Amino acid sequence: MSQGQRRTHGWLSRLQGESGEPFLPQVGQLYLIDTRICFGFDPAADRPAVVLCVPPDRTSRSPIQLVTRTSQPVRGGVAHPADKALQLDRDGTFSDLVSVEQQLWRSPNVRLLGLLPEPYLSQVLRRFS
Repeated sequence: MSQGQRRTHGWLSRLQGESGEPFLPQVGQLYLIDTRICFGFDPAADRPAVVLCVPPDRTSRSPIQLVTRTSQPVRGGVAHPADKALQLDRDGTFSDLVSVEQQLWRSPNVRLLGLLPEPYLSQVLRRFS
């Protein structure tokens, strides 16, 4: 996240764009997600997350599983360096497994940043699968 696009606190409301249609992402894609759509509490308003598991089709009731990335040092996670191509300006760690209901996986709740490159994707899949 660049300095010009500072994140707001998770408790503050943000301007929301027009809501898009729900869709299924692909394993390995990195998204900036609105943390309010995740099960559980996150103090950040949005956070990068890599897609770990996707339901087989849209009729499934299973949630989308992700691993979120934090810029704080975390033991037991997968370290990942800053990556300007993915709009990540700080080193971070993939550290928390979270779930999102399929109907919430839509714009503006999620924004694609790109595909998490190797060897980081394999390390995240091995650690959290």
